[in-house]
Amino acid sequence: MIKEHAADERTLGAWQQRLDRAAGLLGYVALLVATALALLVPVPTARSARVTLPAAAAALLWLLLRSALDRRPGPDGRARYGGAHFLGLLAVTTVLVLDNPIYGFFAFTGYLHASRYLEERARVVGTAAAAVPTTLAQTGGVLPTSGTQAGGFLAVLAFNLVVVGILLALSEVADRLSRRRKEANAELAEANRLLTEMLAENAGLHAQLLVQAREAGAADERRRLAREMHDTVAQGLAGIVTQLQAADQAREQHAPAKQWQRHLDSAAALARESLTQARRAVHALRPLELERAALPEALAELVEQWRERNSAAAGLTVTGEARPLHPEVEVTLLRIAQESLANAAKYARASRIGLTLSYMPDLVTLDVRDDGVGFDPAAEPASRATGGGYGLTVMRRRAERLAGRLDLETEPGAGTTVSATLPAISTEE
Repeated sequence: MIKEHAADERTLGAWQQRLDRAAGLLGYVALLVATALALLVPVPTARSARVTLPAAAAALLWLLLRSALDRRPGPDGRARYGGAHFLGLLAVTTVLVLDNPIYGFFAFTGYLHASRYLEERARVVGTAAAAVPTTLAQTGGVLPTSGTQAGGFLAVLAFNLVVVGILLALSEVADRLSRRRKEANAELAEANRLLTEMLAENAGLHAQLLVQAREAGAADERRRLAREMHDTVAQGLAGIVTQLQAADQAREQHAPAKQWQRHLDSAAALARESLTQARRAVHALRPLELERAALPEALAELVEQWRERNSAAAGLTVTGEARPLHPEVEVTLLRIAQESLANAAKYARASRIGLTLSYMPDLVTLDVRDDGVGFDPAAEPASRATGGGYGLTVMRRRAERLAGRLDLETEPGAGTTVSATLPAISTEE
């Protein structure tokens, strides 16, 4: 739209220039035609050529002088000496008309010059004055000498003034529309400039947003990898250390080779599983347990593995109607279960642990309870140095990322319960 307005403005400007050139040439053509007719066509009231030709030459020189001045506009862009030019043109035109009324062909150029070279207020007076030589030409080129002639002259002059008034009114309307169009185009150009600046600014902001998005994505990926490494490699290494310590203890107690070999086999299995999980975490893949089975089955397998490695009773209870949930929800519940079981193995010294997975219409909960030694929640910062506090923090952040929550209930000698509550987002959402 902006380009269309600019094109229209250029078109109108070109037409205005053509009209100005045509108006300038029209004065020369009218003077030439009137002079030729004055010399070729006898008019009873005309005077001799000795008056006609010098007066026509003076008019021609006056027009040429005006053309020369038009090529050098004033500092404000307006025509120089517009009032003086018009008065001179009006005088020489009156002389020509009184000499030969046929110069009425040239007299109408006074209207054009009044409109072009006079200011708004002077333009009305100048246009009315230009009607005088035109009226003289229409009434025979002689000054009225009687009341009847004066009445006829004034009647014709009045008619000319009415016509001129109508033309002036139309010209004023056209000028006003032209000014409004120019103002609208100026406002449009300013809006275009502001729009260009805004687009440039938006491009800069877009570039900044891209940089910030990349940085935020990199930071989020680092946090994701930190969580996954803690839930896979760190837990796996802790389990390997536990199994190796158990094997070493069994060997020191001269237990059968089959017993401590079992711990070594468990350590090797944990190492392979941790390596697999680490590779999947790097590629942002779902845990292998959830690739092979649904969440309840994956938790059951996790509980069974924990029971075998820790020689303690463990079980899983599922309540409600089990159904597929959003992958993020299932991964979060699985990781919280893994972390809770790992913490129970490292710190709780529990003889029994139970997991309860509950499906509700809008929520899904996972409760992990053990009958271990428990701890004082107020002392959690102290346990952070041993690694236990960080695991609780990771579990809590995982739950909060999905608009859920994680609750911890424990006290020394009374066991520990970890409860995770998440929105039951289905796979279709």
